Amino acid sequence: MNQILDYNPNKSSGGGSSGSDKVIRVFALILICFAICLVAIGGYNLMKNKEKETSTVPSATLAKISVEKKENVVAIQVSHDKVIQKIIYNWDSQKETTLPGKNTSTMEEEIPLLAGSHTLNIKVVDIDGVESVYEETIESETGEDQIFPVIDLKVTDEKKLKITATDETEISYVTYRWNDEEEIRVDVSDEDKKKIEFEIDIYKGKNDIVIVAVDANNKVTTETESFTGVTKPDITVTISADKRTVDIKCYHENGIKEVELNINGTDFDVDLEGETPTDVDLNDVELAEGDNIVKVSARSVDDTITEVTEEVKSDPIEDEINLSIADDGTVIVNVPTGIREMKLNLNEMDYDIDLGSENPVDITINKEDIPFMEGNNKLTIKVVGFNGTKKEETKEIHYQAE
Repeated sequence: MNQILDYNPNKSSGGGSSGSDKVIRVFALILICFAICLVAIGGYNLMKNKEKETSTVPSATLAKISVEKKENVVAIQVSHDKVIQKIIYNWDSQKETTLPGKNTSTMEEEIPLLAGSHTLNIKVVDIDGVESVYEETIESETGEDQIFPVIDLKVTDEKKLKITATDETEISYVTYRWNDEEEIRVDVSDEDKKKIEFEIDIYKGKNDIVIVAVDANNKVTTETESFTGVTKPDITVTISADKRTVDIKCYHENGIKEVELNINGTDFDVDLEGETPTDVDLNDVELAEGDNIVKVSARSVDDTITEVTEEVKSDPIEDEINLSIADDGTVIVNVPTGIREMKLNLNEMDYDIDLGSENPVDITINKEDIPFMEGNNKLTIKVVGFNGTKKEETKEIHYQAE
């Protein structure tokens, strides 16, 4: 009974399932290794093919470019080991010109020569797109004039407008016109045919100026600008009738911030006390005897400067010296312009006379103040006036003590 119950024909043995799994795993591993080998072989072959393709591409070479200056043209010569696709050139980095290739590896082209000094830039492109470049500065007195005159405007430190017109070959003339006024023409000088340069005053307030420069080949450049002008101070120097003094007047509508005065090389301070008055008056400025050079400089608040130099040639004024010696020895001196120096000599002995700190007009020396000797005395008086005039008197004085 127990044997019948234990019988089951579908029951497998315990070791059969384990062996089958191992076989499957080994087979899968072999397939993975085989796939990896196939990928590695494919990558290696791809890399070798790339290297082979790269080794077959020829290395880039550059074209040989040369130029030759002729009378009125420049000859461009190009040789290459490949077909030339095109030549591109320009002057001074201006607009480019393209010359197409002729399906050849050599080309020679002539282009117009420019007068003056210009830089020629050349680029050669071959059939593979490789570019070769060339640059050379060429100077020539002949050739075409393709450059227009150049106008440069600058306001100077003196508040003037400096106009400079240049041309690479030859400038002819320049005209300028303020607002609606008539044109003023300035021609080129013989010293420099390539430049015209001059300065003009800028009108007060806002004004328009039109400047036209024309070169020798009638090429024209026009500039229009607006400038706000400032004025210079006015300086008036008035010389007195006797040429001994001057009156100086400085004026500027916006104010004066500095005045400088120099007479015969000596500077004199003009203190404006930190103010900027429109009028500065210097009255009765004394001059030295003889010739004088008076220099006055005034600077406005707009930093415009006016300088004036006046030469004053004055004839020296003769002093009218009145000198008298009385019989008793009293000395009387009168000089209207002042006494600069006075000397007394008695019996060949000099005596100083103190005039004080100023130049007196009248001096009287009493006989009691003169050390006369008993008997005859020789008295000599010498006087020098303020303007240098001299006078001398000598008299015999008989002195008897009382």
